[in-house]
Amino acid sequence: MEIWKLSEKVSKISDVIPYYFFSLILSCISFSVFIIVFSGEPSWLQLMPVIIYSFYVVIPYLLFAVPLQIIFNKRPRKFNVFYLLIYTVLSFVAVFLFNVMLFRVEPTYLVENQIYYGFSFAAAAIYWFWDSVFLQKKKLKYPSSSANRVS
Repeated sequence: MEIWKLSEKVSKISDVIPYYFFSLILSCISFSVFIIVFSGEPSWLQLMPVIIYSFYVVIPYLLFAVPLQIIFNKRPRKFNVFYLLIYTVLSFVAVFLFNVMLFRVEPTYLVENQIYYGFSFAAAAIYWFWDSVFLQKKKLKYPSSSANRVS
């Protein structure tokens, strides 16, 4: 690929990159708060657990959700249920792999545990929500002006 073509592609998405960042950061913080509140930890009001969980959560989001988000942004649709379904399926895979590889959880125990399903759906729903808020904007169609028409 030629350098000028690459720079054109980067310049096209450069105005959208902050929205990807906001969506990712808010999703990580929201999901971290969700994990802390529903795991029953008494220190959920403190800042440090939110920061620590956010660092763990950002890895699966970056590997699984952000590439999917880029694909979805080609055909933006706010709060599309089909997008939520795809995020949910990918979330089951991401949470499964993340827990098995990082925490060495037995796969059969993980699949039998209700928390796995709750966390997987919550991770998908939270990311889908922030994605819809920041990036899935409907493209405006401007009517053709009469000055552009040839009589």
